[in-house]
Amino acid sequence: QPPPTAEQSTQPPLQPPSRQISPPSLSPGMTGVDVAEYGAVPKGAMGSGPMTRARKGASWWEGFSTVIKSVVGSGILALPVAFKETGLALGATCILIFAFISLYSHRIIILTIRALREQGKGPANGEIEFQDMCNLTFGRYGEGISAFAAISTQLGGCIAFLVFIGENVRDATGFSTTVVVASLIPILIAMAMIRDASVFAPMSHVGNAALVLAVATVFWYGFSESPPRDVSSYEQMRLNGLPIFFGIGVYTFSAHLEVVSIEQAMVNREEFLSVLDWAFVLISLLYFAFGALCYMFFAEETSDIIFENLGSSKFVNFVKVCICVCLLVQYPIVLLPASRTIEDLLDVRRHAVGSFTTRTALVLFTVALAVLIPSFEIITSFVGAFSNGVVAFVLPPLCYVAHVTTVGGFEAGCNWLMAFFGVTASVYSSVMVLYCLFNPSSGFC
Repeated sequence: QPPPTAEQSTQPPLQPPSRQISPPSLSPGMTGVDVAEYGAVPKGAMGSGPMTRARKGASWWEGFSTVIKSVVGSGILALPVAFKETGLALGATCILIFAFISLYSHRIIILTIRALREQGKGPANGEIEFQDMCNLTFGRYGEGISAFAAISTQLGGCIAFLVFIGENVRDATGFSTTVVVASLIPILIAMAMIRDASVFAPMSHVGNAALVLAVATVFWYGFSESPPRDVSSYEQMRLNGLPIFFGIGVYTFSAHLEVVSIEQAMVNREEFLSVLDWAFVLISLLYFAFGALCYMFFAEETSDIIFENLGSSKFVNFVKVCICVCLLVQYPIVLLPASRTIEDLLDVRRHAVGSFTTRTALVLFTVALAVLIPSFEIITSFVGAFSNGVVAFVLPPLCYVAHVTTVGGFEAGCNWLMAFFGVTASVYSSVMVLYCLFNPSSGFC
């Protein structure tokens, strides 16, 4: 090609005609808040670009609803026994402290991710996941720790589901927990082979309705059959119950992996902190009322699965069945991300036999532990202390101090203290829960 002439070389390059580009209009049907990898998390249209750009996604109210669905789950049914373990006054104090610290830990995760976006780290669309945040802070070791905590949390949740189902079906049918859980193996394996969690999306709304029905049923039975007595008649403080309460408290308030995805799906990500604040206010009031009132209904007779205190009427059995069916459908949704992560580690996701073997082994593992440890209280408290404690109280403050440049000396010290508390409390609570598992008659337990 001949070189350009002098006249051609002095001409300015051609520019495309300028025009005003308006952001796409948002329609109510474009959001799609649904069940995805970690349970109830948003999925669907998420635009790329800066946080301030108008994007198709979830509105404030949809984000608010999804946060509540992500936090409130079967763990709420373990709160009454947590109050029983610590006493009424100490339990009420602990639930308020947990609400405050849990809200703070969720907030600093979002603030850390925003700081990483502003520093140009992570993908261009700003979709930084929890494990990405840990990787950018501690390298592959941080990502490995967060991945292990996530996997153990998800598998622990599946075990808790099976224990809950086994004990409730046992009460309704008379079959042993072992027989009930073992009979579910073919169904669990078949559901574990489904690779698209959106197949179970419609059941998320049914599950929410069943949980509301369960809470309402407990309140109705308690106020009508066993109303609260004078506050002074209850045990007020049991310090030896703190390890159990710590595990259950962390378990019930934890949605640290999910809130990252929810924030990414917001139309306006800047609104998400206010979504978190108001959602946690409502959740805290619900947890406080449910845990305290149920303990006041049944006092020292409070069971680790609260339905066992409601008798065996046809309506109560109906509610139990509804909850069990919803947890059964939730099982493969919670198992899916753990399955994918382990398949990637073993490099078998694209191999049919390897994938089938891996998922079958995970199902059998959860079934075996549900049979060996048929205690909803022990499972939820151990998973909360051992796995959720690291995700909630250790990694977030360390990542926050490392990346947010506006943190002052006092706040940095508080975050280091929070991380130290998280490590200490998680280790101590995990050890004591295991001790109580093997020594249930001990005076400490």
